[in-house]
Amino acid sequence: MPTLPTTRLVAASVFLLSGSIAQVGFDSVSVPRPPASGRDAPEARAHHQLVYDPVKRRALLFGGSTPRNGGHHFFDDIWSWGDGGWQRVASLPFPRSSHRVVYDAHRGKMVLFGGGHGTSFASDSGFWEWDGRAWGMAGVSPYGGMGEPGMCYDSSRARIVLFGGWDGAGQVTGETWEWTGEELVRFGVPGPAARAGHAFVYDPQGRRCLLFGGQSDEGVLADTWAWNGTAWLQLHASGPTARWVSATAADHANQRVILFSGWDGDERLLSDTWAWDGEDWKLVSNDGPPARISGQLAFDGRGVLLFGGRTRTSEGFQDLDDTWELRGSAWIPVPMR
Repeated sequence: MPTLPTTRLVAASVFLLSGSIAQVGFDSVSVPRPPASGRDAPEARAHHQLVYDPVKRRALLFGGSTPRNGGHHFFDDIWSWGDGGWQRVASLPFPRSSHRVVYDAHRGKMVLFGGGHGTSFASDSGFWEWDGRAWGMAGVSPYGGMGEPGMCYDSSRARIVLFGGWDGAGQVTGETWEWTGEELVRFGVPGPAARAGHAFVYDPQGRRCLLFGGQSDEGVLADTWAWNGTAWLQLHASGPTARWVSATAADHANQRVILFSGWDGDERLLSDTWAWDGEDWKLVSNDGPPARISGQLAFDGRGVLLFGGRTRTSEGFQDLDDTWELRGSAWIPVPMR
């Protein structure tokens, strides 16, 4: 299994969970509003999640991790981005890194799956839902916990699609599942090679889930695929070079998918920005935020927001706490007030 440039990688740890398909009642867990942290922005981190909340028209940041004191610190915080600033608004049920979060517009809830905190996944290995007030576990994964999986909300069909990730034995998987909010359905169809750390996001032009790149057993990939609800279609598009742990988001204002940064699997961290227009990739910019891995993008109501990730300095690897906005083809750094 490859090693990311860090002293420890959650997704590459040995995970100790197994699981089977199940349906459980919505077991609500109230998480009190956190006390003021003394910060006006999230701490530097990587392997977090950034998701757009269309109801309150804000981007939300969930968890993540950062090297600290010879080990790793895992975050349980939730931050909201709006009006040009960050505000801590809630907490996760437990610290989480290398997870995935999407907004289920049909049910009006944030849905969290995968990731872990330490050398094992969280003990539930299931799907957690957040309605803005309380967390509840809605169902159990059929394959236990997963690290760096692909998770996409297909708004045209009101389904959450899952593909790939590292399983409990540290092996990449290539299974396709859909979560309806009540049950998981497995699709035994041919498709992309097994992988983890890939981009997987809804394409507003093509009205389907779009997959790019990732890390497989054979190396780092540069292929583009689309899932239409019944079958995978490989799209023979030119564009970004091979990479994994890149950042991606749907830019609803411009009806495109944005892909930024990543790691080529050797020594190079990437800093280029690409856009998928529904048919092909187009280079947007080679200028902008510093190169990084495991940063996160999300639509923020006007354009695309970037926060954090892991970069390389003359002293080694370092996690970031910078915030940027992409407006058209220009990246704009956002100073913290």
